[in-house]
Amino acid sequence: MKYTTIIKDPIHGYIRLYEHEKCLIDTAPFQRLRRISQLPTSQYVYPSANHTRFSHSLGVMYVSGVFAENLYSDEDEVESSERSRLLVVARLIGLLHDIGHGPFSHTFEDHVLIPRGLNHEVMGGKIVREHPEIVRCFEKCIEKEFNVSVEHVSKAIESPVLETWPFRSKVGNVSEVPLYYVIKGPYSADIIDYLLRDSYFTGANYGLGLDWTRLAYHSKIVGDSLVLEYKARDVLDHLLLARLYMFKTVYYHKTSRAFDKVLGTILQKTEQVLRIPEALEQPELYTELDDSYVLANPDIRKLEEARYVLNRIIPYKLVYEIIQPLEKVSSTLIKIGRSLIEGIIKEEFSKLAGALDDEAVFVDSPRLPTNPMFEEAEISILKPDGSITKTPIRETVAGIMPHEVNFFRVYLHRKHIDYLDRLRTRVTALFGSADELRPFY
Repeated sequence: MKYTTIIKDPIHGYIRLYEHEKCLIDTAPFQRLRRISQLPTSQYVYPSANHTRFSHSLGVMYVSGVFAENLYSDEDEVESSERSRLLVVARLIGLLHDIGHGPFSHTFEDHVLIPRGLNHEVMGGKIVREHPEIVRCFEKCIEKEFNVSVEHVSKAIESPVLETWPFRSKVGNVSEVPLYYVIKGPYSADIIDYLLRDSYFTGANYGLGLDWTRLAYHSKIVGDSLVLEYKARDVLDHLLLARLYMFKTVYYHKTSRAFDKVLGTILQKTEQVLRIPEALEQPELYTELDDSYVLANPDIRKLEEARYVLNRIIPYKLVYEIIQPLEKVSSTLIKIGRSLIEGIIKEEFSKLAGALDDEAVFVDSPRLPTNPMFEEAEISILKPDGSITKTPIRETVAGIMPHEVNFFRVYLHRKHIDYLDRLRTRVTALFGSADELRPFY
């Protein structure tokens, strides 16, 4: 393969693009990612955190390629043409993995897609499979040239678990299945790039200096699995700890989460204005939606919530916060209990204020799949004697050191600030002090 373009990236240096990749990047659905923030609410805390899904997707493509190249380069049974195909597959999925994100990234996912049983990966698969510009790129310079179908790539983007991964062929005695771990594993190209990129643009720095190429060089294919040689375990620990601390200090910063609530309210109030129900069925309409499209809409700008966002007015005041020890967390109870808890607190507020205001209070606790300590993933470690052990993430150094990883917060709208102290007293009485939550939680 000959590259056609070189991109200068602040994280990875120079990234080469091949003709078929440039075809995809030049499509409207991919160019739209320039207008979707990677961390849409973190920029209100970290002013330079205004990087986009566009640059992140290029980074994931690059990292995926490095992993694939190293995984299959030492396999004598894999011919040069097959190595090229596997490299193409890894880079394609990395490039397109986030193409289904809506405006404001995970905010749109949490407030619009997930309530409908969807996520950005399902939407990404649909866009890749149905958008005419992307389909033309596959027909023109991917399917015949590399024997990689649009259907397989779309299914790979959608695939939530290993069992549904579509690339399952053998190349000689070498399996394609480990590509799943390159894209979606516990130290995937996606995680590596966002830790590096988010650390750089926020200045939080936890992911900077991550020697991720050591992970690529010391990952091996064993059967259908990806295993990591023991000598790279220190880098794995760095990655897991960096991810955990980025989660605590950046992704779930209290101000960022308050703005997530505001943006979510805007999206929910304007579903008909934005024609979201239609857009979810029509990829060409969906790819018109981006951050600018929402906030530039004159009708949306009339909303009080839009004024908060445009002028960085923080409308919610933190009433109560607990960062819970992991061993006290019941994931099942949190999943079913958040709305119930919010209802209890709203009732307490209505007793104080003598009136019900649905926007007065909100309860925030992380959506569990985004919390690295709630993942069920195991990491396979290849020991010096050739044996392989599977280690759950909770049993790595990341699981041992920082125990307090589950946030539980209660916010009050500032227009009701006169009730702050009294509501704080009532909430503390309901749920306990900052050291513990009552057992029913």
